[in-house]
Amino acid sequence: MLSEKVGEIVRESSDYRCEQCHQVTRFAQGDLIPACPHCGFSTYDISNPRFERKDGTLGPGESG
Repeated sequence: MLSEKVGEIVRESSDYRCEQCHQVTRFAQGDLIPACPHCGFSTYDISNPRFERKDGTLGPGESG
């Protein structure tokens, strides 16, 4: 899975999940990615509710 980093341009509108605190933030295509508004961390992955538990962590068999 690709990570999106602070300062990069959002490639597709989607919900992005902070790789540290697992909070989800919506970004629109073309936006500049900011630090996580919840914890200040600098990388995200695309949130996929199909593979996540309610607390944002990945389910069994999913790498992160």
